[in-house]
Amino acid sequence: MAGRIPQYFIDQLLDRVDIVDLIDGFVPLKKAGANYKACCPFHGEKSPSFTVSQDKQFYHCFGCGANGTAITFLMEHNHQEFRDAIETLAQQAGMEIPDEATSNKPQVKTKTEDGIDLYKLTEKVSDFFEQQLKNHPEAEAAKQYLKNRGLTGEVAKRFQVGFIPDAWDTLMKEFGGTEKQQAALLQAGLLTKNDDKNRIYDKFRNRIMFPIQDYRGRYVGFGGRVMDDGEPKYLNSPETPIFHKGAELYGFYPARGEIRNQSLAIAVEGYMDVIALAQYDINIAVAALGTALTNTHLQRLFRITPNIVICFDGDRAGRQAAWRAMENALPLLEDGRSIRFLFLPQGDDPDTMVRQHGKETFMRLVNEAMPLTDFLIDTLKEDCDLKTLEGQAKLANTCKPHIQKLPEGVLKTLVMERLGKITNIQAESLNTNVAHSNQTNSNQNTNRSQGNQRQVIHRGNNTPQLSLISRAISLMLQNPKLARTTGDVSVFLNTQLPGYRLFAELVQTVTQNSGLNTASLLERFRENKHVKTLEKLAIHPHNLDENQLANEYQASIEKLRESLNELELDMLINKEQNDGLSQDEKIVLKKLLESTKKR
Repeated sequence: MAGRIPQYFIDQLLDRVDIVDLIDGFVPLKKAGANYKACCPFHGEKSPSFTVSQDKQFYHCFGCGANGTAITFLMEHNHQEFRDAIETLAQQAGMEIPDEATSNKPQVKTKTEDGIDLYKLTEKVSDFFEQQLKNHPEAEAAKQYLKNRGLTGEVAKRFQVGFIPDAWDTLMKEFGGTEKQQAALLQAGLLTKNDDKNRIYDKFRNRIMFPIQDYRGRYVGFGGRVMDDGEPKYLNSPETPIFHKGAELYGFYPARGEIRNQSLAIAVEGYMDVIALAQYDINIAVAALGTALTNTHLQRLFRITPNIVICFDGDRAGRQAAWRAMENALPLLEDGRSIRFLFLPQGDDPDTMVRQHGKETFMRLVNEAMPLTDFLIDTLKEDCDLKTLEGQAKLANTCKPHIQKLPEGVLKTLVMERLGKITNIQAESLNTNVAHSNQTNSNQNTNRSQGNQRQVIHRGNNTPQLSLISRAISLMLQNPKLARTTGDVSVFLNTQLPGYRLFAELVQTVTQNSGLNTASLLERFRENKHVKTLEKLAIHPHNLDENQLANEYQASIEKLRESLNELELDMLINKEQNDGLSQDEKIVLKKLLESTKKR
């Protein structure tokens, strides 16, 4: 969503908004040295550990780890979506969000060129479908189907279930009287076009219709289900300017309040599962729209609850879907968040389970669901003979790339300890292997030559150690203008060593955009998979004044360049011994050797 608002506007907004004034309106702040302090609004505490930096325009809680910018604060504290937070800040700052998007991403238009609002059009169509279920003579089969599935009229009305008869032009006749109206229906995904014959006709025919609302309650699309054995069983709206199935969850809008109250969300596979659970007063269910649960889906749920149970069929397809969801979930599984899996018996789904056994039994199964990390390890154990050393090594190696995706924290440590007990490998060794599992043998040579990289200054038992590249990133994040003293970063872009490319991208972002502070720089990397690490590095304590910070940064850059030179030197020497060098490579080798002698 960030791409739909010009980046320059977000920079200007964060430059105009004072995070201290913003947060002080929710939590009274007190001056504490260069910063401001309060009791954290995100967890209960008696002594203040919540700090707000006016210089960095950034907040951080040393108790629960919450941190971010003014935008993040509104998203987390007020449970707002990204754009809503931008709109709130813009209104406070007296700024108007530009209509035009960035040059590399076209603006999303929710109105046609003729001024027809696609949201309002889709809502009118939803009302029409609902009336068709009540009044159309062909709707009796649909009503009987819903009754057979145990739905009452009250629940059908709550979810605004509708019907479209078996005709090619139902919507065309009702809403498509002019070419402009037909164009709007096409843009909304309600009509479709035969490219060969240039014929336009209804997208949905002879189906029970389920309107899909976005997180703000706007009508964005539909799902249609057949009442017999026809295919496809479910047909969703296509991607449109207002509907993106990888971002929306069926049932989210009506369930969001109860999910927040119960601090639990249940993700199921289909529309009927959501509605059937609601029939039994389980009003915390949502469903993906024909896709695996995406990162966006999970983030949206985590914004209102730390606890998610994913309920799938226990067959092979269900477990494959669960595995895809798990892979998307791992980077989001911070301490305090929980994702569990409930696999139902073969042939059952939430609809049949709750109707046959009732709410109490179903919720007991939900509460006993398998933690995500157990699902990860248990699934991979199936292909490993743990009675042998080879099987134990195989499990450790297959688990590593998945464990790497977990954010740093207690959970990741506990997973490593459990894996260590299963494989009889000490957790310290596993941690070392995980940290370097993406490095090639040549990178291992670099580790040998980079002994100084891991020597950091200890400033108390609670200060985590930083690698040299992490230290450089941290120093630059805390004083972005240092980036302009870095020099050429192309050498950092061309290495596969972890963190180097990210560092170069941060430097380039600052040098190409004047006036960025810590907050605006982090906002530009909001969608980056390493954003949580960057946020932690932005508040890492260095205990240095501004001059010391600059000197430390320059020293770090020099050591980074030296380590890369040593890596290239090792590679060229190995190649010379095995394959020989080209003339250009010989010149490079000579320069590197001379440089080494000077040091």
